[in-house]
Amino acid sequence: MKKTIFLAVMLVSGIALGQDYRSGDTELDASLKIVNTDGNRDLSAFKLSLTKTFSVPMPKVEAVFKIGMTPGDALMAFQISNITRRPIEDVITVYKKSKSKGWGAMAKEMGIKPGSAEFHALKGKVKEKSKGNSKPKDKATGSDKKDNGDKGGNGKSNGNSGGSNGNSGKSNGNGKGKK
Repeated sequence: MKKTIFLAVMLVSGIALGQDYRSGDTELDASLKIVNTDGNRDLSAFKLSLTKTFSVPMPKVEAVFKIGMTPGDALMAFQISNITRRPIEDVITVYKKSKSKGWGAMAKEMGIKPGSAEFHALKGKVKEKSKGNSKPKDKATGSDKKDNGDKGGNGKSNGNSGGSNGNSGKSNGNGKGKK
C-alpha cells in the first residue's frame, strides 16, 4: 500500500515538474517552471498578483485556470495579451487550439516573432517574475510600482553623476540615456 501511494505521488510530481512549455528558448522554459513551482505554492496569492500586475479582474484570472492553465501558462497568456494589446480571450482561444504546439508557436501565432523585441520583452518579464521581482504596474504611468524615493522629478540630473568625462561630473542631460 505504501509503495502504491509513493508511486502515485512520484507520478503526479513528475507530471508537474515535467511541464514542457516548448517556447523555443530553454531559459524561458526554465523560468516558467520556476513560476509554476512558486505559483502552486500559494495559488491564491499568485492569482492576486496577476490581477494587480495586469490590471484585470479576478474572474478573468480564474477563467485561464478553469481551462487547465498552470501558473506558468497563465503568466504567459497575460504577458502575450499585454504585449500584443489583444484581449485575454484571444489568447485563450489560441491556447485551446494550439497548446500542443507550445508557447513559442502560440506567441508567433499571436504576432510575437522569435528573437523580436516583443519576444525579448516577454522573456524578460517571465524571468523577472521567476525571480520574484515582478511589481504591479502603476495604472497612471504604466511603470513598475516601487518606492525608490522618486518624488515626481522631471528625469533630468543637474548634480554630480560621478562621471569623469571632462565636465567635472556634471550632467545636464534629458534623462533619456544613449540610443
